[in-house]
Amino acid sequence: MTLEEAIRMQLLNFAPLAALIGTRIYPITYPQDAALPVVVYQRTSGVSEYGHDGPGSAESRFQISAFGKTYAEARQTATQVRRALNPWEVHQDTIGGNLIGGCFLENELDLFNPAGAESESDYQVLGDYLFLHAEA
Repeated sequence: MTLEEAIRMQLLNFAPLAALIGTRIYPITYPQDAALPVVVYQRTSGVSEYGHDGPGSAESRFQISAFGKTYAEARQTATQVRRALNPWEVHQDTIGGNLIGGCFLENELDLFNPAGAESESDYQVLGDYLFLHAEA
């Protein structure tokens, strides 16, 4: 299982978030016809440490965005994303063979995406998360 799959599984298994978005968690972008709110994730950087015995620890940065029809909906969804990832702030966990040693919200940014010709406007709360993990 990839780190992306482990993150997605953690988000899907958090009941308060699932109550808001169901299974609408997508990599990179969301489908044009998706009902809001949704969550979108993408890896923005990754740095690995190597030793004589092979891969070791790594740091990966992800943007995890909550999109909603209203600012309140996007903010509520982003809050539940943070709560879903919160356990990794205080202890290590292994999910699908991935040892995750920490997850930290480094920054948040509120955005408004105006409507294009064929879509509705949406609000976005972009979270910049740093994951400390072991390389597989």
